[in-house]
Formats: sequence, C-alpha cells, structure tokens
Amino acid sequence: MNGENASNPRYSEQALKEKAMLQELNKKPKLQRTLGYLKLSGPGFMNAAFTLGAGSFASSVTLGAAYGYSMMWVPLYSFTFGIFFLALAARFVCQSETPIIEAQNRYHGKFFGTFATGLLAGCIASVVFNFGQYALGADAIINMFAAFDIHISKGLCCLILLAVSVPLSLMYGSGENPKGVKIVENAIKVMIGIMLIVFIAVVCVTGINVPAMIKGLLIPKLPSGIDGMVTLIASMTATIGVMDWLLFNNGMIARGFSEDHERLGRFDAFCGGLLPVTLVLSLVSIAFAEAFSGKPGIPTTSSELCEALMGVIPSVWIQAGFYLGVLAMVLSSMIGLSATCATSFYQSLNIPRDTKAWYHPLVVLAPQIGCLGVFFGKPVTIVVTVAAMQSLFNWISGNSWYLLGNDPRYLGKKVIQSRFFNFGILVGISILNIVFITFVMGKMGVWPE
Repeated sequence: MNGENASNPRYSEQALKEKAMLQELNKKPKLQRTLGYLKLSGPGFMNAAFTLGAGSFASSVTLGAAYGYSMMWVPLYSFTFGIFFLALAARFVCQSETPIIEAQNRYHGKFFGTFATGLLAGCIASVVFNFGQYALGADAIINMFAAFDIHISKGLCCLILLAVSVPLSLMYGSGENPKGVKIVENAIKVMIGIMLIVFIAVVCVTGINVPAMIKGLLIPKLPSGIDGMVTLIASMTATIGVMDWLLFNNGMIARGFSEDHERLGRFDAFCGGLLPVTLVLSLVSIAFAEAFSGKPGIPTTSSELCEALMGVIPSVWIQAGFYLGVLAMVLSSMIGLSATCATSFYQSLNIPRDTKAWYHPLVVLAPQIGCLGVFFGKPVTIVVTVAAMQSLFNWISGNSWYLLGNDPRYLGKKVIQSRFFNFGILVGISILNIVFITFVMGKMGVWPE
C-alpha cells in the first residue's frame, strides 16, 4: 500500500475486510443479506440523525400544531425524492475517488462546487444551523429539569451540550479512523432509538386519529398564506437539502465505501434514512396535532411547547422523555454539522485533510460557535427562517449533481442507466426549483393569503 492509499479510508484494514464481507454477503439469500446490511449500515443513520435536527423538528411541530394531520405528507414525500440524491451520492463515492465538490469544480466551475455546494451549503450553513440546534437543545434541557422543579441556567446548558457534542464531533469529523467512525455511528443509532421510543410513548398518551393520519400522509395539501408556505419550505429543505447529501456522501467516504458498497449505500439510504425520518417526524406532528387541536396560535418557544404538552401529558416522566428525545435530535445534528463543515471546507479550498494539523480541530468545531444560540430566544423561529433561506441554493447544486450523474468524464461507464433513477432526480430538482420560486414570490409579497 503506497502513501496515498494509506491515507484513503477505502484502503484501511477495516474497509477492506468489509469489502470482502460484502462480496460474500451479496451472494446470500435476501433475508440473510438484509440482516447483514443492517449490521453494516451507518451513513444512512447518520443522515437520518442529521435530518432529525432542530429544523425538521421545529417545522414538524409548527405544521402539526397549525394544520393538524393534513401536512404529514411533507417529510415522507420530501425524503422519498431526496433519497434519489442519496443514491446518487452512493454512486459518486463508490464508483469514483474524486470528491464531489472537486468534480463540480472541474466540470462545472467553482461557482457550483466551491461556492454553492461547499462554502454556502456546506460550511456557512453548518455554522448558522448550529445556532438553532443549541437554542433548541438548551430549552429542552431547561424544560426537562423543570418538570422535576429543578432550575438550571442557560450557561450550564451550554456546557452540557458542548461536553457531549465536541468529543463525538472530533471523533467523527476527522473521518480517517473507521473504527472511531463506527463508534459514532452506533451512538447515533442509539439516539435514533431513543427518539422513536419516547415519541411513541408521547403519542400513546396524546392519542392518534388513524384515518386522518393516513389521509395526511398520502394526500398532499398546501397551506395558505406566506407564513404557512415559509414553514412548508423550511420543512422540505430540512429533508431534501444539499447538506444532507453532503453528510451522506462524506459518511460513506469516512467508512471507506468502494465499488462493492453501492448496494449497501442504497439500502442504508432507505432503511437508515427514509424510515427513521418519516417515523420520527410523523410522531412529532401527531403529538402536536393532538396537543393543539382546536387551539389558536402556533408555538414559537419551548415554553409554549411545554405548556401544550402539559395539557395532554400528565406524566412528568413522559414529559422529560419527550425533551430527552429532542436532545438526542439536537446532539446528533451537531455531530453531522461538524463533519459536513470540515469536509466541505477541505474540498472547497482544495486543502489536504491533515488531522494532525493545528487548524484541524478548529475546522471541525467551527459550527460550535453556535453555542451562542443558547442565549437567543425563539429557537423554532430561528431554525424555520434559516432553513427556508437555504432553499435559495439547493436547486443550484441539485442540477450540478444530476449532470455529474450522467457525465462519463466523471463516472465512465457507471453513469446513470436507469430512466426511473433519472426521472426521480429530475422530480427532486423540480421540487427544489418550486421551493426556490415560491420562497422568492413570498418575499416579494405576491403569494396569496
């Protein structure tokens, strides 16, 4: 193994062992292969945990509280079309050793790669979004302890969040230790498990209208007014954005995915990404649809969320569990933001990743400046607004990714051959274009009330 390969995760001892396992696993019967894939999965769960952050949570809370069950289709439909981009990311990683941003720079220019995808959607957005994570995380900690009549300061909340997120961010953000990456992936799976358990418990208490849920999941309905459209845009952006594609892309690179991993990557995108995201966000929407049923107003602070839950969840333990689930959402997203920021920074500026360099921890932990968000108010408003604004550049990168997927200069004979695959990506791009146009129309004041 030469020096260049020694620094590439796909040539690490663990990645090569995994590759050999997959070659044998792909010959096994479907059930045995599925169980093996579940054991080897990871980047998809990282993507789900990243998607299940303050932005998607706040949007689901707001849509559930304001529109009941009628907007439950948003996370399911958004991530379903977003999954085509995750599958495309798997093709890029597994069939080429050229990083996606470098490929965009080479074939489409630095505006699409370095600027739109790397610096804006990767680095700057990671830093900005972390303010919302800290704001929501601090309020979750405060309200969780308040349920037991224990009062703690926002400063202490900030320290707690830093103490948990920084070590895991450094371990995963370095991306050159597959064993360390796997440890973080397993921790993320535990966090997602916590989310599912506590939100199921909450819904068991609040109740559920099954016919309304099925109708809301399957039949799309648009909200009225600019506030409703901005919230809808924010929710769609949180589940079909460039940052999600980058995290999944970089997660596979960190694990050392190569040509034999592509089927695993697609499986991971569905079972580790689509299913957990849809389940968790649906449960959140159901809880707040029931909590705010027939009540005026939309929650914009955690205290309002807590007051709403107090009326339908008498058990302090379930209330505390709810905020523990929110905390798991926030912490998992913080880790993803750090990893996305670091890899986007290095690829955008064409700087070799050197984990021993003095500046490396600063790059990985740049989003931690978001800890100042602990002292800001209204975390729901912050993350919804930022997520809506991010839609301005999602469609630019989406078009570039689609073109690369069909460009033999980048993928050779591994370009997209499936018309269905191409159609799915084009529909996803169309959604991003609609989101962009609608956001601009809203800001111009031409969207009807």
